[in-house]
Amino acid sequence: MRVNRNARVVIWKARSMGGTKGGKEHSGFLEWMGALNCSDYKHIFQEQIEKFMSDFPSAKGCDLFVCVIIQGYSAGAIYATTIRFSGNLYDRCCQVFSNPIKYILVSYPISVAWALGLGLTGWYFRALEGLVGGYWEDCPNERTADVLILMGGNELGGWFNPTQWAYNMWTGVLDGKHRFEQGKFGKVTVDGADHIWNEKLPRIGEEIEKWMNE
Repeated sequence: MRVNRNARVVIWKARSMGGTKGGKEHSGFLEWMGALNCSDYKHIFQEQIEKFMSDFPSAKGCDLFVCVIIQGYSAGAIYATTIRFSGNLYDRCCQVFSNPIKYILVSYPISVAWALGLGLTGWYFRALEGLVGGYWEDCPNERTADVLILMGGNELGGWFNPTQWAYNMWTGVLDGKHRFEQGKFGKVTVDGADHIWNEKLPRIGEEIEKWMNE
C-alpha cells in the first residue's frame, strides 16, 4: 500500500506505549483489558492526522486507513475499532481525507476476545457494531466507515473448530446490524493463512486492493 497508493504509513505497537508507561499486558487489569491502550491509540491517531495535514496542507481527497497488521498483537484489531474522529478534528480535515475511513482488521481474535477484553469485551464488540450499524454509545452519531475483516483459513479451522463457531456467530451478528448506507462491510478468509500470516503476508495487501476496487 505504501508503494501502490503512495501512502504515508505510521506504525506503532498496540501495547506497551504512551499512557501504559511501558507496562506489558501482564502489568495489571487496565493494561490487560486495553483501557489505556485505546486512549493511547486515539492520541497517536489524532497526532498523526494533524501532522499529515501540516506536512501536506494542499492535500485533498486522501484515503485514510486504520489498519491492523499482525506483529504479535492481534489485540490491536480490537482497539482499532474504538478509533473515531472527534467532531473538531473531523471538521478540520473533512476536505483532506475522503469519506469514509477504512478499517482493516486482520486476525481479529474473536475466539479469545472475552479473555482479552474482560470487563470491556462488550464495549469493544459494540464499537465494531457501531462502525457497521451506525450506533455506539460512545459515538451516537456515527459517520460512515468501510470495514474489512481478514482472517486466515488455518486459524478458523473446520466446522468443528470452536474458533469457526465463534467467527460464524460474531459475523452473523455484524451482518444483521450492517446498514448499507453506513459503508462497505467485507469479510475475507484466506486459505492457508494462520493467525500471524506466515508466508501469506502479501495476500493481505492483495485482498485489501481487491476489496477497495469492488
